[in-house]
Amino acid sequence: MSFAVSPRINYQDYEKKRCIFDGYRCNCQKEWKGKDKFILVECSGLRENIIFEESCNFEQNISDVVKFIGDKITKKCLVAGGHTVVNLQDRFKVSSEAINSVKMALALIDRLRIGREMDFLIPLNDFYMEKDAGTDEGKANSYRKEAYNPYIVPPEILKVVQLYEKRWNTTTNIYYCSEKNMADKFKRHIKSSKKENKELFYPLNENRDWYMSIDGHEFPVITNNKPNCAAGNAATLRDIRYEVSCNKVKDKYTSHIGIYPLCSMKNVLDGYLAGEAFYHLSLPTYFIFTGKSCFR
Repeated sequence: MSFAVSPRINYQDYEKKRCIFDGYRCNCQKEWKGKDKFILVECSGLRENIIFEESCNFEQNISDVVKFIGDKITKKCLVAGGHTVVNLQDRFKVSSEAINSVKMALALIDRLRIGREMDFLIPLNDFYMEKDAGTDEGKANSYRKEAYNPYIVPPEILKVVQLYEKRWNTTTNIYYCSEKNMADKFKRHIKSSKKENKELFYPLNENRDWYMSIDGHEFPVITNNKPNCAAGNAATLRDIRYEVSCNKVKDKYTSHIGIYPLCSMKNVLDGYLAGEAFYHLSLPTYFIFTGKSCFR
C-alpha cells in the first residue's frame, strides 16, 4: 500500500468496532518538552534552511507561510497534515494537536489552491502497534490489518474537512499512508545498494544498524535490522514525487508541504535528506513544525 483514500463511512456501523485492542497505550515516548512554537523549514536539494521561527498564532502563522511560499510551490502540490498515531483503543479518537494540524493543512490549501492541483494526505505513525498489541515481535500484526480495513478518519477530522468541502462546493479525497509500510519499502529499496554505495551508507553492529552520511551529517535509517522513522519519511517523499508502475516512473507531485509536531523535526528532516540523496527527488518541500506531539 502506498497512498490510499479513506472511505466515507457511517460511524454508527462501526460503533461496536471502535476498539481494536482494549488497553492499548502508545509506546512512543517522543514529546516536545519545551514551549510550543511555529517553525517553517525550506528544503531544496540537500539544503535545509529554517526560514522563520515564531510564536504560535494560527492566523498570523498561516499568513506568514503563504507570504513566503505562495509564489514558490508548483502546480501540483501535496499537503500532509494530521500526522497521528492510530489509537487502537478507540479509532474515533484523535489528539487535539492532530486536529489543529489538519486545520492548518486545509487552511493552506484554501489559500493556495487557485490555479493549482492540491491534495491532502494524513501520514499515520503506526510504528508503535507491535508491542502494545501483545503480538510477538516479527509476527504479522492482526491489529494493524484491522486498523486499515478500513482506516476510519476520526469524526473530528472529518468535520474540519467537510467545512472546507462546503466552502469549495466539492468533495475532496482524504489520502492516508502507513509510515511503517513506507519504512519497509525504503529498506527493500536500499537492500541491494547499501553495501555498494559506501559514500551514503555504512553499517554498525554486524550490519544490524545502518547509517547514512550526507555532507558530514550522519543518522540511522535501520536500527536493530528495522527501518526507522527517517526511513519511512524518505520513502513517503519518493511516493509523493513519483508514480511508479510496471517499471515506469512518472511525475506525481512536484512540490510538497508537510506539517509535523516539533518532536518529529529531526526524523522528518533526516528523512528528507535520505530521500533526496538516495532517490534524487528534486522535490521543493516546505516543512512546518508546531505542536508538542501527535498523540496528546
